[in-house]
Amino acid sequence: MELLFDYLGFLAKTVTVVVAVMVILSAVASAAAHRALRSPPTGHVEVMQLNERLQSMHRAVEEAALPAAVVKRRRKADAKARKQHLKEEARREKTRGASRPVAETAPEPPASDAQEAQTAQAEAPSSEVPETQTAQAEEQAAEQASGASDVGSTAVVESPQSAEKATRRVFVLNFEGDMAASGVESLRQEVSAVLGAAAVGDEVVVRVESFGGAVHAYGLAASQLARIRSHGATLTVAVDKVAASGGYLMAAVADRILAAPFAVVGSIGVVAQIPNVHRLLKKHDVDVEVHTAGRFKRTLDFLGENTEQGRAKLREELEDVHALFQEYVANWRPGIDLDAVATGEHWYGQRALDRALVDELVTSDEYLSRACQDADVFEVSWVVPKPPLERLAGQFASALGTALGKGASRALEGLLDRTTTGGLR
Repeated sequence: MELLFDYLGFLAKTVTVVVAVMVILSAVASAAAHRALRSPPTGHVEVMQLNERLQSMHRAVEEAALPAAVVKRRRKADAKARKQHLKEEARREKTRGASRPVAETAPEPPASDAQEAQTAQAEAPSSEVPETQTAQAEEQAAEQASGASDVGSTAVVESPQSAEKATRRVFVLNFEGDMAASGVESLRQEVSAVLGAAAVGDEVVVRVESFGGAVHAYGLAASQLARIRSHGATLTVAVDKVAASGGYLMAAVADRILAAPFAVVGSIGVVAQIPNVHRLLKKHDVDVEVHTAGRFKRTLDFLGENTEQGRAKLREELEDVHALFQEYVANWRPGIDLDAVATGEHWYGQRALDRALVDELVTSDEYLSRACQDADVFEVSWVVPKPPLERLAGQFASALGTALGKGASRALEGLLDRTTTGGLR
């Protein structure tokens, strides 16, 4: 028994020290967060080409699973393909450069020197050769700029009819939402960065994972995605786990919504939950005074006594927000049956597809792997460096939470082993 008391005393001291350290680190992290809010963003954009990462993973598996001779042949084929790709890119870039307007600085040759002008024209660079002189082999035609106007003070070269299209580009963003949609701060920076490089015809894929939260915060997040649509780029939202309520408000903006087979989608509804301790305070003779200017400045209160008039007003506000939610979804997805889906319910992948809440059942991994076959795919993220103490606090809290979680899980498993009498285990 004495040993048990000693152990409990040691455990209490350890817990006290751990809690004290957590409080100190939390205070440091909170102070750092407040300083970050007061100062302008100091982050930076990081870009990773997913094509290269995927190819690196494939090569690693091939080297481990295939004979050395097969791997060697594949490496040669890959090198040849890369060389051909670079050559084609150089040709396309040369063709695009020849297609740009060219301003001539030389004066127009006089009429008496027609023969000299003709000779100069024949010796001019390929970007100034008339179209009638470019009917040669295909490679020479790609290097020359057909469609040039007659030589003059200002000559404009038109885009060649046979010019190849540039490689399609796909930009990938990630959004992990919480109740406050705090990820919108990174999202707005990422969207601004992508729109500076994206052209009409490029695609932006946003992987959304969120159960929803504050209306105004998710409204801002959805507006960031609307910027992509107005820019002219194709917007695709991929839902691997959940896009409900505010998360679906964001997804609805997309040209196409992709969902994994068991992703949670929908929950087009609004909820407000406010606890009230007025009766408890009244029982202990505690009075709370709330003074407002404006009849509906405060509808329901946490401490004061709530009235039926206040409850009715709050329900009216919720219905109005719900109507705005439905109007926003209908604006971006006009083919949806709002009467059937705007009930606050959520559905899993196939059921959501049946109700036109999504357009295709596919994971983001599969979709992006296919995109890597015919496009350059870039993952863009906004990174804000954390101070050392804040990083340490986060790592300590994560490790402690993991340890406590495993301990609670083992305790629960032991309890279930003692109490479960039947059924599935």
